Amino acid sequence: MLVGNKTFIRPLEIEDAEAFYQWYNDQEVNLWSSGAWPQNTLLSKGEIEDRFFNPDSDEHRYAILDQQRELIGTIGFREVNIPAQSATLFIVIGNKKYWGHGYGPDALKTFLHFLFDQWNFHRLTLDTWDGNLRAIKAYEKLGFKLEGKLREARFVQGHYHDALIFGMLCSEFTRDS
Repeated sequence: MLVGNKTFIRPLEIEDAEAFYQWYNDQEVNLWSSGAWPQNTLLSKGEIEDRFFNPDSDEHRYAILDQQRELIGTIGFREVNIPAQSATLFIVIGNKKYWGHGYGPDALKTFLHFLFDQWNFHRLTLDTWDGNLRAIKAYEKLGFKLEGKLREARFVQGHYHDALIFGMLCSEFTRDS
C-alpha cells in the first residue's frame, strides 16, 4: 500500500465495483473526470467489472482511500511505452464529499513518487478538458507543464472544448513531502 499525507493507494478489489458503478453513472463525476456525460456512463455493474477489473487490461488501476481507509477514488496509468519509459496517468475522486480538499493532489503526488522511483518512468502525461479548472490548477501546482492542446477535441454539454495535454519528466518532479 502506498501512503500519502491524506490518502492511501492500494490494488483494486472486486468489492470496489459497487462504488465504481455509482461514480461512473453519476453525471457530475463524469463531467469533471472526462467531460463525457452520458457517453462514458450508463454502464451496468457487469460492464463496470469487465472494464475496470479485467486482469487482461493494459490499464494499471488502483484504489484511492482516505485516512479511515474508505474508498474515495481511483488512480492509474495506461499506454505504457517501455522504450521511452513513459505512460499516461488518470485519476478520479469519485466520492464528491472529498472534492476540493486536497485528496486528489495528495494521491497524485504519492503515485508520482511510486511511478518515478519504483517503476523508473522517465515521463508521465495526463490530460483534461479546458473547463476543468480545478484539475488544471492541481496539475500545474504539482509541476506538470502544459505541453499541448487538441483543439475542440472534447464535446462537453453540447459544446466543443479543447483537450489539454500536460507532461512531467522525472527530473522535474519535486520529491519533498
